This record gives sequence, C-alpha cells and structure tokens, in this order.
Amino acid sequence: MSISKTTDLIDQLSQLERSVNEFSFEELSADEAKELKNSFNTFRSCLESRIFAPNQNRDSPKKESPMVANKQVVSQKEFITHVSHEIRTPLNSIIGFANLLKEERLTTSQQKKVEAIQFASNTLLKLINEVLDYSKISSGNTCFESLDFKLHGLINDVMFLCEILLVDSKVELIIDIDESVPQVIKGDPSKLSQIILNLVGNSIKFVNRGFIKLGVSVKEVNENNYVLEFSVSDTGIGISKEKINSIFERYSQADNDTYIKYGGTGLGLSITKEIIEKQNGEIEISSVVGKGTMVSFTLPFSKGDLNNLPLEKTNNFDIKEAKKLLEGTDIMVFEDNLMNQHLILEQLTKWGCNVYTNVTLKKGLNILEAKKVDLILMDLKMPNLNGFEVSKVIRSNQNPLISNTPIVAFSADFTEQDGKDCESIGINDFLLKPYTLNDLMSIIIRNKRENTPANEFGSILQKQMIEPKETTVIDLNSLLNDCFGELEMLNELIKLFKTNVLEFMGNVRIHLKTDNLAEIAFSAHKLKASFAMLKAKGMHNLIVELEANCKANDTDKVKELYELFLNDYPLLENNLNIDLEKLNKK
Repeated sequence: MSISKTTDLIDQLSQLERSVNEFSFEELSADEAKELKNSFNTFRSCLESRIFAPNQNRDSPKKESPMVANKQVVSQKEFITHVSHEIRTPLNSIIGFANLLKEERLTTSQQKKVEAIQFASNTLLKLINEVLDYSKISSGNTCFESLDFKLHGLINDVMFLCEILLVDSKVELIIDIDESVPQVIKGDPSKLSQIILNLVGNSIKFVNRGFIKLGVSVKEVNENNYVLEFSVSDTGIGISKEKINSIFERYSQADNDTYIKYGGTGLGLSITKEIIEKQNGEIEISSVVGKGTMVSFTLPFSKGDLNNLPLEKTNNFDIKEAKKLLEGTDIMVFEDNLMNQHLILEQLTKWGCNVYTNVTLKKGLNILEAKKVDLILMDLKMPNLNGFEVSKVIRSNQNPLISNTPIVAFSADFTEQDGKDCESIGINDFLLKPYTLNDLMSIIIRNKRENTPANEFGSILQKQMIEPKETTVIDLNSLLNDCFGELEMLNELIKLFKTNVLEFMGNVRIHLKTDNLAEIAFSAHKLKASFAMLKAKGMHNLIVELEANCKANDTDKVKELYELFLNDYPLLENNLNIDLEKLNKK
C-alpha cells in the first residue's frame, strides 16, 4: 500500500477514534463505553499490524513452494474476511447509535459530532466493502447468478441512487436506451448494478458541470442471446494519455492530486474490470483532459422470461404508519455482543416493540412456549451454539407455533454458503450489519407474524365455517404426478407457492386498513389457484369464501375469514414442509 493511502487510512482511523471517545464520554455508561472502546481497539490493532508489519511471520529469503504460496493466499483471504467481520461488528454499534442520536434534539455541537461519526464510519465501511469485494474476485470466489430481470427497471433504480449522490444541480444525469434493447433479460442483475453504480459514481466525483450519460444498445443478437453495450460518458476533468493505460490497475488513481482531493481505495475500476471480464465481457476507456471521459463495456445476456421474474420486495413505506404496524410486536433477539444488544433493544423499544434480549437457547424456547413471538432476529456468528444451530432447533420443534416463528438472520458478513444454509434450515430473510433503521424496520414489517390478540382468536374459533383440520390438508403426491415425477420442478413450484402466499398476506394487510375489498378479492382470486394446485381443498374453499364476501362488501366476514387463514395456514405449511422433506429423501 502506498504511503499516501496508508496515511489517509490512519488519519481516518484517528478521526473516528476521536469521535468515538467523545461519543462514549457524553452518551454512554462506563460499561458501554468500555465495550465500544475495546471493540474499536481490537480492529485498529489488527489493521495497523497488517499495515506496518505485513511480512512479520514470513521467511522472506527462501523461495516458497506452490503449496506454501497457496496457503498464504488462503491465509490472506481468511485474514481479510476476519478483519471485515471484526470491523463491521463495532461499526454496526457506532452507526446504529449515531442514527438513534439523530432522532434526538441535539445542539449544533452535538449535531456536528454525530455527522462526524457517520462520515468516518461510512468511509471505513466503504473501504471494507471494496477490499473484501476485491479479495473475493481476485481469489476466484465470486459467484455469478443467472436470473430473469427487468433491465429498464434496474437502470432506473441505479440512476435514481446516483441522483441522490449528485449534489451539484449543474450536472445532468441522462439515460439513453436504444429501442432494440429487450425489456427482460437473463444474467446477474446485482453485478450489473454494481458495475453501473461504480462507473456513474466515479463520474459524479469528477464532473462539476455538464452531464453524465448512460447509454445502452444491442451490439450482437444470436437466436436467444444478446451482447449488450453500455457506455458511461461525462464532461468531467478527463484523464491524461500517460495515466489512462494503468487506470484499471489496483490502487490506481489518475494522479496524487486526484487521490488527495477525491479519496477512495483505488479498487473501484479494478473491481469493475474483473467483474466484466469474468462474465466474458470487455471494457475500454477513452478520455480527453479537460473535456471528459467515456467508459464502455459489453456483456452477454440471454433472452429473459417475464413469467420467471421474482416478486419485488420494497422498502418504501410511511415511517409513521410503519411505527404503528410495529407497535406491540414481540421480538426475540439472539445476539452475543452486549453493545449490539443494547443498541437493538433501544431501537425496537422506541418503535413500541416488546423485546427479549440476552436469551440462551433454553431461555428462548421457554419464552416461545409461553408467548406468541412475532419475529426472531438471529445473529449467525455467535460463540458456542451459532445462529444456524439455534435456528435448526427452533425449526425442528414439534409445536408448529414455535417452529413456524419467522426468523431473520443478521450478521457482519454473509457468504454464498451462508445463504444456502439459511435456505435449507428455513430462515426467512437476512440483514447485513451495519444496517440502517429503515432496513431494520422494513425487514421486520416484511417478515413478522401477524399480531392477533388471544380474545380475538377465541371469537374466531367459535365462528369457524370450516374445520381447522380440513384447512391444513394437502396432497403433494398428486402435484408430483403433475410434475412428471420431477422433484426439482416440485420444489420450484412449492417455492413459488410460498411466495404467492406471502404476497397475498401483505396485500390483505395493506388493503384491510382502507377496506379496499376489491383489491383483496383480486389477491384471493390469484391465490385460490395455488391451493387448488396443492389439492388443499379446505383452504381453497376458505379463500373462495373470502373472495365471495369481498364481492358482497361484507368487511366483517372478510376479516373473520382472514384471521382464520392466519391461524390455519402455518399448520398447512408445516404439513407441506414435512411431506416435501419425505419426498426429497426418497
């Protein structure tokens, strides 16, 4: 690492340390301040030792064998991953408390200190993300997805984010998509988003006036395959001919003055080039000093299928309405870090949630036996029993009200294998630390179990139109025959079915607030085919009845039937999971 970059990193660490000390002294108890300081010192010491003594444990004169060199590469990767996790954990506390402080009435001096904490923390987080990302790519551990997605929607979303980054009103963002570009394509949407965000974000740093233009066109078409060409052109400061050939190299900046003025790790363009080339694409750059730069790249995609588009999750919600939805929500938190326990307790309590923290597996199961918990937040990387193991125990419980409790995993790092493990265990969703309050609020609303007071359950049970047993019966063997005996197809249909149910529940919850029975009827009409597919006759009849009462404008009956659905569906899904597991094991 160059001297200027080392100095910059150490300066940022020192700035953050000063802010943390002031924050600890003024806002935290002695124990909390000690915990935060210890966490900070741990990652600072680890980082400084790597900077100032990178070769401390190596025998430099000897020529290393390929096996030894390979071990060192693995060791380097493990070190980066470990440091990333160690830094993210205290950063989660720092950013979280800073977000909470912003909701308080602050003096001008306090406001500046909070902003200093946020700026320094977010700068470090960006550094961590880029270093970790480059480590994964350069070691060949990055996986590329192949999903159907809406290209135009993705571009609009990314450019909207870029517009937020653009603080100068003299710069115009332009999107130019050729008419021949298909609406739906198949490839890796997250990697494409990352490439465009890197390139447009880079232009934003170097453009003071004029425009930044993203262009998209079709370069080649071959049956169901496309090669798309993307270009990002700007009217920025430009790059000299001497520097342009090395601009994609790691740690590269156009010159030292640029680095001092604009900062960064110098990994952004290198990461972008690696991502493009690993997808069999190409990237090139042309520039004129004082006039601007154009970066163009090509990527291959397949023709997409509109029917395969995943349902979109949205974080757009009214904060006041969201707080009302959270009020009274019972949430259990498995988290070993005391500072993070304190943070999330304060965050959730402010929203009116009932929170259980500092729980062991035994204590947590006792609470789940006694109370209807709406959501479990599960730290995956706890000592002793980790979050995966705790989740397995909960999911295997014989009581369906316990085993079906929604679980959201959260951790400072998340690998592809973690994603597979979460899916196999039945963990519902994932939140990466550090997270924003909006992220936390959104994921809870999206996943929490519906709250229904005990007395309402009693009245529902007395007025049942359909026996509960009937509403939980399914026939997967019949569906398997419809799938020509292909288990893979069956599993995909079950995933789609569960997604449809979640969409139905979300729509009903929203539209019941305004008594919009027409929209509820439409959602019920879409869902009843899914239950017919599973030969779930009882639940199918319930949904048919719910749709009929929507059309009859009987709001009370609709609410009654929906509460019955909420009571019985977890039992049906539990039976579904058991039967599916048996079929998969045959």
